Parts: sequence; structure tokens; C-alpha cells
Amino acid sequence: MAASQGYRAALVSTPQDDFTPLTSPDHWLGWLGDDPAKAVRDAIESILQQQVATSSLQWIRIHPDPHFLTGGRRDPDDAGKVIVVRAALAVAFTLAVGDGEGQVHELTGCFSWVAGGLDADARVDRTHFDLDMDLAAAGEALQERIYALDGEQA
Repeated sequence: MAASQGYRAALVSTPQDDFTPLTSPDHWLGWLGDDPAKAVRDAIESILQQQVATSSLQWIRIHPDPHFLTGGRRDPDDAGKVIVVRAALAVAFTLAVGDGEGQVHELTGCFSWVAGGLDADARVDRTHFDLDMDLAAAGEALQERIYALDGEQA
């Protein structure tokens, strides 16, 4: 029916990615490359596709107050500098994933990424996708996960 007959088309707002809580804090994320939001999004979509090859990440919203960890050692040539050797983050999320068959599912949980060997050629990265985990639990797990890489580095 025409709008003149009193009907109006409803505008349906499709949620969009929101990485503001990840990218707005003043925390160094250079270990994730030039676009940390894209790196995290791509890693999460890859995890989803490992479970269901036809899945696609429709949108993701990162919730406030991500956890960050950064570890380093003193620069032997300049005691006023630190060389970063490991870094990690944990973020709580809500996302929508399409299953490739027309269904869209909303998931909540936490995503963690830990990286070690940032000062060497033997970088090791691990990602964790924990459904229904809260950020406090993910932050606790992050403490263990960042040091678990020590045994994996060559």
C-alpha cells in the first residue's frame, strides 16, 4: 500500500561490527598488524568456518573493558626501553553467524588471542573461542594462556 494510505515501510536496522572497545583504549596493539579490528574479526570468522565450512560472520559487537596483557624484557642496549616478548587480549562478544543454509545464530562468549616470541623469528600465536564464558573468567584464563606459549616456542 502507498504511504499516502497511512502505511510506512519500516526501516530494519542491521547490526554492524563494533570494535570500539578494542580499538579505543590507549593500549599498544601493533602485534596484531595495521588493523587490529580486522585481524580479530578474521580470526573469529576462521574459527567459525573450522566448525562449519559454510558459515559467515554477519556482524560482531565487542563489549567494553577488554583485557590486555603485555610482557617484555629490558633492552640490553638501553635500560630505559623494554622489548616486547609477549602480548595477549581477551574480549567479550556478541555475534551473528550465518550457517550457509539461511539460518542466522546469535552467539555470546569471549575470544582470546595470545602471542609469544614477539622479539624473535619464532612467533607463536594461539586463539581461543569460549562460548558463554564471561570476561572475568577469560581474563583469568588469559594469565595462564600467555605463559603456556613458553613451552611451544622453539
